Amino acid sequence: MRHEILSDESLDVMREVWARPEASVNTVWAALNSTRRKKVRRSTIQVQMTRLERYGWLGRRKSGREFLYTARYGKEETVGDLLSSLARRLYGGSYIELIRLLLTGIDFSPAERRKIKALWRKKNLPDESLPSVSLE
Repeated sequence: MRHEILSDESLDVMREVWARPEASVNTVWAALNSTRRKKVRRSTIQVQMTRLERYGWLGRRKSGREFLYTARYGKEETVGDLLSSLARRLYGGSYIELIRLLLTGIDFSPAERRKIKALWRKKNLPDESLPSVSLE
């Protein structure tokens, strides 16, 4: 699965690229350093983005003296693939067990519980198939 190769650092870069239509190395570098205590070097970001392009995660085009990068895979698609991989590796592919794990131990507000139930129903799944966690 193509999404398994992303490290935490690569995901940080991808989040910045997903946040805009196109991103330069300088844009991503500045955005990442604006939220970090330990700053990252521009050359580190440039290497990461070059590798992400080589691995097929990013596309790029020349614009003046710099390259502008775009994501080839959307955030939702990537998260879906990561969760699918996690379900497969931990639970033999059972999404119900993964959902149960995600829902267990979290104190949801009434509004969050209603949203979860609405999402479940939107998928045309019966309420009784909702993992047995406290959503009442």
